Amino acid sequence: MKYCVKCGNELLDEAVICPKCGCAADLAQSQSISQNDNDLVNELSNKVKMNGIIWLVIGCIQILLGLFVQYVFLIVGILNIVTAISDMNYSKQVITSPVGIYKKFEPLVMPIITLIYNLVLGGVIGVVGSAYYLVAIRGFVMNNRSKFEHIEQQYSA
Repeated sequence: MKYCVKCGNELLDEAVICPKCGCAADLAQSQSISQNDNDLVNELSNKVKMNGIIWLVIGCIQILLGLFVQYVFLIVGILNIVTAISDMNYSKQVITSPVGIYKKFEPLVMPIITLIYNLVLGGVIGVVGSAYYLVAIRGFVMNNRSKFEHIEQQYSA
């Protein structure tokens, strides 16, 4: 079985063009796409895991600041540790079930809220985690949207 390299549509083995988008069906490309897909998902997983580590470090620093400087840092530190745990779990989950990736990273509401509460309550240190998320992870997913949609089609079939 092979898939269109442009739109991800499932193709018959003898197909010359994709009936959905009209792209030429290149067998060599469609056979190697599986490894490329795995590499892309692994790269996303590593980026999300790194984001979890960043949030864990930021959260720990903020908790220490909350204990010794001002208690407000405790609240933001705990929220950031929860985010870190969520990211660590997702970094494992995305490898075994790479579906809904684009839909998860497309919305900007939560990243902006996280940026704001870290800037207002958690100090400049929280902006580092938000910046990494927006640039390294969300930007990566948005730039590879069609590839992630193709991967989702393969795993959903």
